[in-house]
Amino acid sequence: MSPAILIIEDEYALAAALSTVVRRLDATPVVAASGQSGIDKLTAQPFSLVLLDVGLPDISGLKVLEKIQKLPKPPPVIIITAHGTLDTALEARRLGAREYFLKPLDLAAIQRTIREVFAPVKAAPRSETTMIGTSEPMQRAFAAIAQASGCDTPVLLQGPPGSGKSLAAEVIHRHSARSDKPLAVFRADEWPEDRAEAALDDAIHQAAEGVIFLDEISTWPKPLQAVLMHRITAGKLRARLFTASSQDLAAKVAEGSFREDLFYALAVLRVILPPLRERTGDIPALAASRTSDLALSAESLAALKSHAWPGNVRELQTALAHAVAVCGGNTILPHHLPAHLTTSEPSNHLEDSMKRSLAAWLDQKTTGDDDSMPAYDDLLETVEASMLETLLQRFDQKPTRLAAALKMNRATLRRKLKED
Repeated sequence: MSPAILIIEDEYALAAALSTVVRRLDATPVVAASGQSGIDKLTAQPFSLVLLDVGLPDISGLKVLEKIQKLPKPPPVIIITAHGTLDTALEARRLGAREYFLKPLDLAAIQRTIREVFAPVKAAPRSETTMIGTSEPMQRAFAAIAQASGCDTPVLLQGPPGSGKSLAAEVIHRHSARSDKPLAVFRADEWPEDRAEAALDDAIHQAAEGVIFLDEISTWPKPLQAVLMHRITAGKLRARLFTASSQDLAAKVAEGSFREDLFYALAVLRVILPPLRERTGDIPALAASRTSDLALSAESLAALKSHAWPGNVRELQTALAHAVAVCGGNTILPHHLPAHLTTSEPSNHLEDSMKRSLAAWLDQKTTGDDDSMPAYDDLLETVEASMLETLLQRFDQKPTRLAAALKMNRATLRRKLKED
């Protein structure tokens, strides 16, 4: 039996348009043209959702919302209004409205919202570890972190700002033989130049026989680099050394701005943390760890994956905190995300990533002599099969809908799917 959706709307044309949207989603629309009529229908049968106009001819939609919330099992409510004021929006949220839409309505946005009420994208299971990722770049980073946790040599952590270098340092410390000893952190840019050396010595003293984490060492001036090198060579450093850099230290050595001897002293083991744009497959799990019990809609997840994330994981965490703060329901929709994620020009980083992956796959498939080279049609068929499989999932495994969206002959699509 299809779910029933109550539309409390006195404008006939809008009620008819909303009914069409509801039917598209395989639900049954029930229309009430007044607030009291809507309340009567709600007491007569259960509804999976209510679309409620604020400006009704008999009583305010907010009064109707208040009565809905007093039902034994109140359905979720989407508010519609022609005159959006701050007071109305605040009162609707206080009374438990799931979403809030202004007229003239964006029917496509309404449809997305209704769909997500019934079938939100399930959040990925939360990881019990402090670092999350199944992508290949993160798997390499995890392997390096595991190696660093099992020994006592200096570790250099490299990656762009916000990629998790400090978190990786904490993980290595927590799983190392020095886990019961202090982890002292020092950043040179937090100190005036004439006090940086004394502050470094204080941090070395605090670390004792534990770990000292020297953050953003690539920004250190040459005199402070010399001080650290002297402390290392003179045997005055009993702590294990962790260093982090957002820049390529080897390149800094080549350009003459970083000491070569210090670089080799610090970079015995290296952990490379990738930018988020190179591990977008990890975004669902990262989001699940930050969104409490909320789910992400398919459109929201697509927006997160298409963003270039110059601020990396730190920027993602801020965006998700914003979404959690403004989301009134159980599902994060695109308009809950910061505006720049949904209104900015699309980034080409996904296309670049696709090209890199395709090039690596082709290298694997075409390495060898000419006689072993696969036929072009076989290569194309593999790529096409993967693309169609992904698209079919987005269209609920319905080839007819997919063919219409792709402007492809249905018989052609069905033939290609059977060939797969």
